[in-house]
Amino acid sequence: MDIVQPLFTNPLTLTSQFSFCGLPFRLDSYAGCAFRCTFCFARFRGGNSFGDVVRPSDGAALDRMFGRAFESEGLRAGVKGQCLNRRVPVHFGGMSDPFQPAELRYRVTESFLRTLARYEYPTVLSTRSKMVASDRYMALLKRIRHVVVQFSFCSTRDRVAAKLEPYSASPSELLNTMAILTRNGIRVTCRWQPYIPGISEPAEEFASRVSSTGCHHVGLEHLKIPVERNHPLWGDLIGAAGRDFYSEYKTMNAPRDGREYVLPPHAKLPAILETSRAVRARRMTFGAADNEFQYLSDTDCCCSGVDQFPGFENWFKHQIGYAVRKCMGKRITYDSVSREWAPIGSIDRFLNSHSRLSKRSELSGSVRDHLRVRWNNPKAPGCPTSFYGVVTRSQVTSTGNKVYMWDEKILTALSELSARGSALQRTYTLPSGGNDDYE
Repeated sequence: MDIVQPLFTNPLTLTSQFSFCGLPFRLDSYAGCAFRCTFCFARFRGGNSFGDVVRPSDGAALDRMFGRAFESEGLRAGVKGQCLNRRVPVHFGGMSDPFQPAELRYRVTESFLRTLARYEYPTVLSTRSKMVASDRYMALLKRIRHVVVQFSFCSTRDRVAAKLEPYSASPSELLNTMAILTRNGIRVTCRWQPYIPGISEPAEEFASRVSSTGCHHVGLEHLKIPVERNHPLWGDLIGAAGRDFYSEYKTMNAPRDGREYVLPPHAKLPAILETSRAVRARRMTFGAADNEFQYLSDTDCCCSGVDQFPGFENWFKHQIGYAVRKCMGKRITYDSVSREWAPIGSIDRFLNSHSRLSKRSELSGSVRDHLRVRWNNPKAPGCPTSFYGVVTRSQVTSTGNKVYMWDEKILTALSELSARGSALQRTYTLPSGGNDDYE
């Protein structure tokens, strides 16, 4: 894969997921990813380019950001500087893998880790690479202290992964890497992403394999597909899986979530409940990474589970996902999170032009501005009604914000389904044929 200039100039940013995610503070050492997983929507999102291009960041950029942040206070520090001063955990590797082949040449990830280690800064590092367990990186991870390494799998079966993610390390290699990190005192978690009905293995098999490495937590997210029918992703994914997911999702009336189609809730629930039971039985915690089911996670910090570890107390709580979870089974109000910390100042420059409030209203575009606008619009992306079972009411609080409630029938159904355990039957109708290679 070619590495070209100019440098990637925006390695640390607040993502558009701030309204429902506990880890919206994202760090990337590269733009573009050489692993080119067939299912990866991030390949053509967030400024990543079409084609085989990877751009390294300036290895000293993060150190400069930390220096400026701790030399300033309040508004002078800027939104990112306030987050750094607050020690909001960073998600390192949100849009590209920090340990892709380019790292062997540019060592940007190593440079960033040195900065994070110097400040012992809480870090969640996501990867599909075994490079993370090499001696030079292991030493840095230990120095950071407050670090969780999260490994991503589409499957723990080598034969399946070889088709869907042919350029990254095999599941066997990643499981071994997880075990090495665990033996060295580094916390590891994993994300089953994407879970693909009819291709992914049974939950018990997945949970058994990852738990044997010392894994603490498993997040589960179903396959998302891009809305563009001519998207470059289609040729890779359909060719690898032998399935026309676009037609399948269309047949199931898959709803749109931003620029992707996602399976409807009833098609996701069986795998979510089955996986959560298998994971808990292996003494791990479970995270529901499909956004509308976040509240089914075992921990408060969305699907990541990092709030169970020391040093991650300042995960981002001023968001709608946390409000929904805090208010399970009762009135859902913005007041439940309104006193949680949020940076001061506009975040519009971190968002695409269609989402910027300051250009179409008198609002400054702060986190609180954006949250209240989304909160009070039941059709807005990430609003309370985007969570399964949440419905709007005509009530408003004394602060002028809408009140939401739970659909009692859905809450009861979820409780009954959870209690049924192994008797739960899948509601996803698999296509006939075409899956023999994944047995």
